[in-house]
Amino acid sequence: VRVQVEHTFAALKGRFQSLRELRHPMQNDNDLQYTSYWVMCCIILHNMVIRFEEQ
Repeated sequence: VRVQVEHTFAALKGRFQSLRELRHPMQNDNDLQYTSYWVMCCIILHNMVIRFEEQ
């Protein structure tokens, strides 16, 4: 499972430059939530792009 997660993040970093440079400090729960939302948004956009390319 870990290898699949690493491959997924590599693919996302290849598509979204912002994830390569995401250096947000994790000092509290809000920081973790911010970073989680950022990654989830990139995943959603990635899936939307795949669906758009299939049409």
